[in-house]
Amino acid sequence: MTDTFGVQGDAFWKWLSDNGVGLSDGIAFKDYRCDQAGRGVVATRLIKDGETLFSLPRKVLFSTKTAALAKQPGFDAILQSLQGGWTALILCMMYELDRADSFWKPYFDVLPREFSTPMFWDDWSSLQGTGIMNKIGKEEADQCYDEQILPIIQAHPDLFDTAVHTKHLFHVCGSLIMAYSFHEEVPADETSKKEGNGAHDDSLDDSEEDEEEEDEDQGLIAMVPMADMLNHKTGYNNARLFHEPEQLVMKAIKDIASGDQIYNTYGDLCNADLLRKYGFTDDPNPFDLVEIDGQDVMTLACPADHDDEIKEEKLGYLMEEGVMDDCFVIDGDHEIPPELVASVIVFSSPVETFKKWASKGKVPSPKLTEPVQQVLLKILGARLEKYTCSLQADLEQGMTSALDENEKNALRVRIGEKKILETTINKLRQLDISDKKRSSSYNGTEQQPKKQRSK
Repeated sequence: MTDTFGVQGDAFWKWLSDNGVGLSDGIAFKDYRCDQAGRGVVATRLIKDGETLFSLPRKVLFSTKTAALAKQPGFDAILQSLQGGWTALILCMMYELDRADSFWKPYFDVLPREFSTPMFWDDWSSLQGTGIMNKIGKEEADQCYDEQILPIIQAHPDLFDTAVHTKHLFHVCGSLIMAYSFHEEVPADETSKKEGNGAHDDSLDDSEEDEEEEDEDQGLIAMVPMADMLNHKTGYNNARLFHEPEQLVMKAIKDIASGDQIYNTYGDLCNADLLRKYGFTDDPNPFDLVEIDGQDVMTLACPADHDDEIKEEKLGYLMEEGVMDDCFVIDGDHEIPPELVASVIVFSSPVETFKKWASKGKVPSPKLTEPVQQVLLKILGARLEKYTCSLQADLEQGMTSALDENEKNALRVRIGEKKILETTINKLRQLDISDKKRSSSYNGTEQQPKKQRSK
């Protein structure tokens, strides 16, 4: 039986070499499918810190500047008219992904066509309560296809076939770009070197956290053959992509022993984001976190006699002052953000007190009084109740063989989030805030609220 996986890998390696990609003699492809990691790159000898693993001329990058569709009459303007940096690249990939005459065919052949991201799940019930549910984006993606992509496909029957270039293919290409693309941000004539890991690098990809909305401000989005063959594992990053004027270079950032897998980094991402974007989770993951919805904070903190008008006034004031945004984040340090404390104080305050603060443009200090403590416990408790079962039930279930990979990944996300919530609740309950001489802030220091950002 033909080893298609190996044959395709060999053809891709030859394509890279034939097109000017410099490949170290100390690396090779390896099959990591048994670890649910597909194709990866392994060190075949000791690789020293700073050693070049491979170098890529920009001509092998797949982008809206190099794709075949961009060269079709009139399509330069069409691609520029599409909203969002990813949409145009998705259309280019839909056109070229399965073309036998594509320059990138050996590369496209090694890319996956099946995904374990929630976008492709039939049942999301195991994700209920997690930070993934409102970020899957299936409806928005469907709308993008219906309103932006399909009209172009229908208007160009000489280039597209509605039976081939379907909504499913749109989701496949979108998922490939989300998981594999990089932001190519250095012009060819720039003389300085920059480093980064493209769309895989949290510092580039998530500066506004919802990276899909601001791609066009991040530079040219491109698929980078070979660079995207490196897998991610939290805490194991040993390689980094450097953007140079004439090429992109992947270098080791520490010594790598023979037989070790070579890992890029997708950023310091919690399991919810790893699962949503890439279809896997890490255990353990020190970057796990929990998001507390800002709307829930307002609803639970405001007194019962507050009407919608005063609630919205308080909300607008907190947002204008940079204290509140879509959500608040609690991570593995289990510290309640001072912004959350200050928001609770404002929302729960009498109208007259709030009006005085607002007239002076003043945000109250995040002092943790007993009433504020009780409201915070109510908010955290309500957040915990969004899950369909307790932490104990999840722990007792464990990673049994009865669970498929999707269920195991969902379980890791739930457990990570619930552990943070329960530990934070217990820590908050144990605080003795009756002594007025002690600091009344959550972590023992008077911190002023900092500007929040959307997650």
